[in-house]
Amino acid sequence: MAGVCGNHPSPKAFGPDARLRCRAHLDAVRQEGVNLPCRYCVIVVLKTPPDGFCRTAFLISRRFDLSAVVRNRARRLLRECWRTLVPSLSPCWVLMIPRRPIKGAKLGQLLPEVSRLFRKSGVLPGPSREEGTIQGGEGQGR
Repeated sequence: MAGVCGNHPSPKAFGPDARLRCRAHLDAVRQEGVNLPCRYCVIVVLKTPPDGFCRTAFLISRRFDLSAVVRNRARRLLRECWRTLVPSLSPCWVLMIPRRPIKGAKLGQLLPEVSRLFRKSGVLPGPSREEGTIQGGEGQGR
């Protein structure tokens, strides 16, 4: 049985209870979730999961890279981002799909981007500071 996001019964943030494994669940996230792209990855967030728990899946095909070493590194980076952020997330189901620029990225570059996407989706508390947005109508000189 899975626990709430910040209170998983197992010490692992990516234990068996925290994974999306069923194809029907993955399809539900794809169809009903919100796509949020950044330079390094795309996350698809379903804010109202049927079971009320935080779960994730990493989708990395051979199309990303033929080398398993490269795919595994991308998976490890995304998993570490998830492990770091999951205690602060509200219940959601998430698909994380890497993009090719992640191959040269470090965790310090990836974590702020993923945090920004989670804030933008509304599952991570805190201000959503979007670059290039003008607040309050200021600076719209005509």
